[in-house]
Amino acid sequence: MRARYTLRMLTRIASIAALVAVAACGSQQRVVRERLDVSSGTTVLAGAEPMVFARTQPQYSGSGRDYLYLGPVETNRQGVREYYVWVGVATTLDRGYLVPLGSEPERLFVDIAGEPMELTLRPWSEREPSLREARVYGTPVRLGAELAARVTLDQLTKLASEPLPAVRVVDPDGSTRAYYRWHEGSDWPAFLAAVGGNGR
Repeated sequence: MRARYTLRMLTRIASIAALVAVAACGSQQRVVRERLDVSSGTTVLAGAEPMVFARTQPQYSGSGRDYLYLGPVETNRQGVREYYVWVGVATTLDRGYLVPLGSEPERLFVDIAGEPMELTLRPWSEREPSLREARVYGTPVRLGAELAARVTLDQLTKLASEPLPAVRVVDPDGSTRAYYRWHEGSDWPAFLAAVGGNGR
């Protein structure tokens, strides 16, 4: 009797463990997206959603904001891997009417353990011109520009290790703008776990 009870309990524990493992795999799939760009033969790996930073300008609007989206990307072209920080620039301000037109930033500064990390930005379409489907991340606000900085895997790891409450961008004229963390939706560690697996 006791042996049968023990066997039932072990079976239940095994079933629960299997369900937890399946749920973990499903969670991993939701936070990392992988697609093949057939025309170029490039596999693009990205997170499910980017980090979101915002900048208010109360002199123009009480509710409108400028947004900056940051997300990690790996491209794999026949085993040659490149890593990027993808940057999306968006706004809900009525630029060009009441608000001056903005410019695409040239550099991104992030503080890592008290030290600034400077990343050079270029249009995403210039970084990976062979990709037919240029869009990497979807965003709730329509993007005005998609940029990217080429980085190392070590730099991505350092970025994931920090809470990143704010980032700064530098425009072509040298002016600096600060953006502050808007919400905690991104999961860079899951991206890094995926990149670190399968011999990557």
